[in-house]
Amino acid sequence: MLRPEVIEKLDCPSVGLATSWTISRRNLAFDNLEAARTLFERKYWPFPKGKIAKSNSKAAGLREQGNAAYKKDPNDPGKALQLYNQSICMAPDGSKDLGLGYANRSAVYFNSKQYRECLQNIALARRHNYPADMMPKLLQREERCKQLMMEADGGESATVDQSTTRHCAIKSCLELCKDGKGICTNRGLDVGEKVLVEKPYVLVLESEFAYERCDYCGESNAHNLLPCRDCTAVMYCSEECREQSLQRYHQFECEIVDDLQLLFRGPKVTRMFHVILRLFWHAVLLFLEDTDGFLKRIETPSELEKYRDPFTLEPSDYVLHLNATCVETWKPNEEQAQTGKCVAQVMAVLMYVLAVEENTSLSSRLEGKAGKKKLLDLLYRLIQNMGSLANEDVKYATCFFPFASLLQSSDSPNAEQLLQNLQSVVVLKCPVAEGQQITVAKK
Repeated sequence: MLRPEVIEKLDCPSVGLATSWTISRRNLAFDNLEAARTLFERKYWPFPKGKIAKSNSKAAGLREQGNAAYKKDPNDPGKALQLYNQSICMAPDGSKDLGLGYANRSAVYFNSKQYRECLQNIALARRHNYPADMMPKLLQREERCKQLMMEADGGESATVDQSTTRHCAIKSCLELCKDGKGICTNRGLDVGEKVLVEKPYVLVLESEFAYERCDYCGESNAHNLLPCRDCTAVMYCSEECREQSLQRYHQFECEIVDDLQLLFRGPKVTRMFHVILRLFWHAVLLFLEDTDGFLKRIETPSELEKYRDPFTLEPSDYVLHLNATCVETWKPNEEQAQTGKCVAQVMAVLMYVLAVEENTSLSSRLEGKAGKKKLLDLLYRLIQNMGSLANEDVKYATCFFPFASLLQSSDSPNAEQLLQNLQSVVVLKCPVAEGQQITVAKK
């Protein structure tokens, strides 16, 4: 097995560790996950736990860099806005540096004649301890903004509704195929019809877009972003997205966000593992809410059957559908399959140790709960099937589209999956008869 100091220098350390361990076992998979967990030692992962703390001095430094970038090129404020966003993320909640960051951002918007965004940032600055001795200048900017907006007589474009409560629109005629694989229609459809439009149910941004796009919904919101109150790594386009993120996954990730960046470091395909982890958090939430009920739903055959058809489920139960349908994909006697299985086992154990066992925001809540080993089993099954679950075609994010992931591929597809503004849109390329399956091109 590669030494920890070698693993540390790899572009993709987690997969490097998993591959190295697999090779050391002569490509033989473990008999079970418990055996893999027993043999795993924390020293194999070379990175110590850590979290970058918010800092007034670092926030001030980033803000000054933003000022310099804006002064250098006021006609292209992108770099300055990104630095201001980093400063806002770094500033402790309740500090004057947070207010100063919002105020600087408001100045950029004012000079760019984006008055609505300017007013939003002025309001944020006033709510976040903007220094009293500097307030007159900010109030002057606010008043001037309002005057200019009135003079424009409604010329400003309306704000976009960024509600994330509804993530998909599905033709009512679509249903799960009888064999449980793929989507078919119960009536004839014409060429050109949009049969499925989905926003990502889960997404993971590429790191270079962390200060440009919302960590929850992926929208850019023109850099008008809000920080997490406790970590320095993520931003949101609205209070709604910040709250939804906290409820669904960030309550678990905030404490380990910097550890996860190391865990999922590497080429874009590595972010598939992070998408799987965010799906896994939905299972953890269900487990914490009703442990006995959750275990019954993932183990009892009659209960499993209830979750095989996603068309009948609430979004919060999608992970139960995945549990019911994600099956063992490795063929027992093939060397290549054994290699893939072992890598998946090690990745599952590594992710579970770092994200669950060493996660102080979660480990205490799981303490003493019977059946928590089932969570590791579920994580492993999700990893096994991640190739069919995660979509990496969006430049700045890796996504999970629940219904689009059900579509079967064909050499002669009758539909095309398009990605438009972070939405998956499935459009028919030819007429589809009643009972026929909807298929897309092979990747």
